[in-house]
Parts: sequence; C-alpha cells; structure tokens
Amino acid sequence: MPHSQIDEAMSLLKLHHVGCAVPSIEVALRPYTQAMGFSRVSNIVEVASQKVRVCFIETAPGVYIELVQGLAEDSPVSSFLKRRQYYYHVCYSTPNVRETIEHLEANGFRRLSLFTSEAFGDSDCAFLLTPEMALVELCTEGAFTLFYTSRGA
Repeated sequence: MPHSQIDEAMSLLKLHHVGCAVPSIEVALRPYTQAMGFSRVSNIVEVASQKVRVCFIETAPGVYIELVQGLAEDSPVSSFLKRRQYYYHVCYSTPNVRETIEHLEANGFRRLSLFTSEAFGDSDCAFLLTPEMALVELCTEGAFTLFYTSRGA
C-alpha cells in the first residue's frame, strides 16, 4: 500500500481510551474522582459479549480511561488481573471498524474479535494484536453516547 494511503487511513484513527482491568469499578473510581478530581464519569454498563462491566472517566475532551471489571472467572480481563497487569489496551475510534480491520490486517495486525458493544450503542468494536503483540481495540467513531453523572472530588 502506498505511503499516502497508509497516512490517510491512519489519520482517521483517534485515541479514545486506555483500558484498565480492575477487581471493582466502584473501588477503582475513588482515586480518579477523589484524588485526581475527574468528575466526568459514565454510568456503569455491562458488555455481555465480553463478560465485563465498564465505566469511562474522561481525562481530557474525548479521551477516557475505561475501567473494566470481569463478571466471570473466564472473562477476558481475569487473566490480566491475575498477572497484575492493569492497563492492558489502547482503543482508537474510527469511522468504519471493519475497513480499519482490513487495513490493519494487511499491515501485520491479527484480529482477535469483532463484536458489538453496549457501551458504544451496539456499534462495532474489535480487538486486534499489533505485530509486537500489544492489544488494540477499535470502536466506532461517534457511537459513544453514555450519559454522565457528576462524581464529587
């Protein structure tokens, strides 16, 4: 693929969030809201296909930390918690998840899953591994519509 096409495709990716595995969302929220003063916090949402509950903390306009709590022993985040690996993925929003997957696969990425997420209005999301084996998530741009509650500092 010519360099200009790669630049164009990659310019459509925007940092959305960093995923953090936690044993309890309610406990994990405290340092972010009380000590760090972040007040834009989403409602907690269950993502059934991933066997997790998630909550987003806005750290800058349009950039979040996603707290991810497993709902079952075989939840994808359970292994991260066992290894004490808390920050475990970076998510980028893109206008078209499926086209972005094709582009990334052509450039050495490996798709792990394609799913719809309740946290993104049942829009497409995907997990991929980079050629270096880092975990990347894609989410559909503009689909993130969780309502916010204000949590005091």
